[in-house]
Amino acid sequence: VANIKVKGKSIPSVDVEDNVHSNGELSVPLLLSFPHSGESYPDDFGTNPELPFEILDFPNDRYVNELYRSRKELGLLSVHANFPRTYIDVNRNQHNIDIDMLTDGEDWYGRIHPNGAKTGTTLFWSKSKEVFDIYARKLRHTELKNRLAQCFVPYHQLMTYHIQQAYQKHGKVFILDCHSMTQFDGKLRGRKQRPEIDIGDR
Repeated sequence: VANIKVKGKSIPSVDVEDNVHSNGELSVPLLLSFPHSGESYPDDFGTNPELPFEILDFPNDRYVNELYRSRKELGLLSVHANFPRTYIDVNRNQHNIDIDMLTDGEDWYGRIHPNGAKTGTTLFWSKSKEVFDIYARKLRHTELKNRLAQCFVPYHQLMTYHIQQAYQKHGKVFILDCHSMTQFDGKLRGRKQRPEIDIGDR
């Protein structure tokens, strides 16, 4: 697993929490993923120095570990991103990039599918709470490539590995992608009150 540097110390960018009780094998074909609850902010993030931390941290899913704490008693395996989703959002497509964020956007080496550019919620977030700029600068190609290599790729490699392991044992596998949300939608969605529990299949 790759590392990120946080407050001068190297830590894994992704953790696997193994609560399996029976010979290290999944007793049920269920894998939990925690893509948006990472609280370790990398030293090379380079965010807008005038942006308050509570605004930068706002998009993170809060209390997810507490909401799903029964996973330990049930012996379920889970994969956790340790970095915040604003650093790189592992639930986005790797080509979901807003080239306007880059110093030389037109020269980006890969394909571009910038869904979410208007709201600043692409693979590399540019806004928090829809209006606050996360950066006061343009990002370099090397920064994005490093985040892909150190965070995005290791997360999906671990997910793929454990999915394959579960499938080999059970012939099927289910993924529970664990999130939490604010009580109300954002401005673009009319600030409507959300349900207490939301179960989706996308």
